[in-house]
Amino acid sequence: MRLFCIPLFSHKTAFYCQHISTRQSYLAKITAYTAKKWDSLKDVKKSRWKVRLYVVGQQLLDKTDHQESFLKSVPIMERKVELRSNELVPFIYPSTVISANKATMSLDQLITDRLPYHRKYMIYSALWVPLACTFTIVPIIPNIPLFYNLFRLYSHYKAYKGAQHLRYILDTSRLSPTDSDVFNKIYSSTNIKTQILDDNLIDSIAKAIDIPGLAIEIKRARQQILEKIKKENEKTITSEQVNKHRIHVKAAETDIKKE
Repeated sequence: MRLFCIPLFSHKTAFYCQHISTRQSYLAKITAYTAKKWDSLKDVKKSRWKVRLYVVGQQLLDKTDHQESFLKSVPIMERKVELRSNELVPFIYPSTVISANKATMSLDQLITDRLPYHRKYMIYSALWVPLACTFTIVPIIPNIPLFYNLFRLYSHYKAYKGAQHLRYILDTSRLSPTDSDVFNKIYSSTNIKTQILDDNLIDSIAKAIDIPGLAIEIKRARQQILEKIKKENEKTITSEQVNKHRIHVKAAETDIKKE
């Protein structure tokens, strides 16, 4: 397993985990079956509503938080892994952009925030599954609520277990920050203090380390961060407009009283 720290913008960092799983749990097999049934909706002929349902559902799935996607990619810790606590996990980062200490602190904060979050919503999703099962009384329509709840249950479970594994790695000092000359060279062509990492540079990073999947996940993270910044700016502008309006109203009231 290798972890990658990808700074995207000032104080905005994304993470990626490279891990090849050789085993599948029963829950993973059930989820894979559910995913297969879901994907079959897009191939249904002469059924526009099913195709439309798939498109809308896929758009919702694409909005899955990039931090959750990262934690889901971290393998679940097994007992034999605990026994091999002397094995280090490479944590690759660009030292010209972010220090090892700051990168580690950012990862630690993510774990601290996400452990209780995913535990909470894992329980909520599990509680909704029995209710979702009642939708099977309509055999013509796929049981979308059940599929969705199973998917969310598995997602929160995987993210929670991934966060637990990372917490163990940090607490046992198994994380090994590793500066990357390849990353430093790519980041030398941009300044993330004033601009966000663009798609071309993300592609360059993925190509340089030969991990195509990294580009997909980091681009999703980039898009979500941009959307969040846009919403925050809109709120700030709205707040300023409200304050200006209040000042004008107050000034007008004062003028009326003077008259």
